[in-house]
Amino acid sequence: MLVLFIVALVNLTLAGCGQGENETSILPSLAATSTRMGTSITTATSTSVRTPIPAPTVQIQPTDSPVFLKSLLEAAFTEEDCLLAGVPEPACTGVVTNDEWQVVSREFEGVEMVLVPAGCFLMGSEDGFLEEQPVHEVCIHTPFWIDRTEVTVSQFADFLNGQPEPVESYDRWLSHVGPPDLVHFQLAYEEGIWVPLGGMALRPLEHTVWIGASSYCTWRGVRLPTEAEWEYAARGPDHLMYPWGNEVVKDNIVIYRGENPDVGSKPQGASWVGALDMSGSVFEWTSSIFLPYPYDPEGGREATLEEDLVSSRVFRGSPWYHNPTQQFDHISMTARFNAPPDFANWYFGFRCARSFGCDAADSDCLP
Repeated sequence: MLVLFIVALVNLTLAGCGQGENETSILPSLAATSTRMGTSITTATSTSVRTPIPAPTVQIQPTDSPVFLKSLLEAAFTEEDCLLAGVPEPACTGVVTNDEWQVVSREFEGVEMVLVPAGCFLMGSEDGFLEEQPVHEVCIHTPFWIDRTEVTVSQFADFLNGQPEPVESYDRWLSHVGPPDLVHFQLAYEEGIWVPLGGMALRPLEHTVWIGASSYCTWRGVRLPTEAEWEYAARGPDHLMYPWGNEVVKDNIVIYRGENPDVGSKPQGASWVGALDMSGSVFEWTSSIFLPYPYDPEGGREATLEEDLVSSRVFRGSPWYHNPTQQFDHISMTARFNAPPDFANWYFGFRCARSFGCDAADSDCLP
């Protein structure tokens, strides 16, 4: 029954929602890969050139009151820590509202990331799917960085070209599932080098399996965001339903029209921390294993790739393909879905996160 429920949920949200009378769905069904646990997969070998930084701790608070006080937040860093790192003090001490924060961005290894301050928010929705319930308060005690945009085709080409040994196939990291006419090849192997196909360099990477997303982030010396981090970066302590507010604004959503636009095509749809394309574009993998709420990082759901290559992982966001005249359905930032770690289709992408602070033994450590 559980499998049937999840199959129905995914099909309802991806393949059927909002289609007009003459509109044909371009989203293949996830029915064959919707089980929550126990999926048998083939282990993928990945090469790490840097040690990833562990995810920050998260504290679950009772939901007796929606009032957010800084006293609830056990900040892991001090004002001085943030001043030394050259970032605003509230990043370490925490924020209570979205308006307290101004966008802070920085490049790491040539990739722009935005800073997400410490704080608390209500995770989930009572008006959403069952998987989004119960609503519960989550406190993120340490600031973290998150990619401003989804990982691009060009960035993934750098990953393929940066492997210790030449890579002639990306099958360990990308999966072309679905009808041949829906397969969107974005990369080509030419004279021993991976290059983006024409016009694809700044498009969001598609067809990414969770194993590939995790491997890429590890190669960069970062990691996938946790499910809680992703939702917090999208909603903030104001726990908005969409990155920009609580009302649907069609012009803020990255809509698929035969292909996705370049990343960052809807700057007006940025979240409170400046993260782009969190509504529309492609689904985004998180590090989290799909388990019921409340979210508890100590409950085994943040197992690494090396620790768990079987359990289904959570992906967030929403690839969207509606006709502009149609009514938009459920696309809130609380929606959560899952798939086995070796499954993907064209609408699966990701972005990476980086913890604030790192091991003092790392001489290349940046805040």
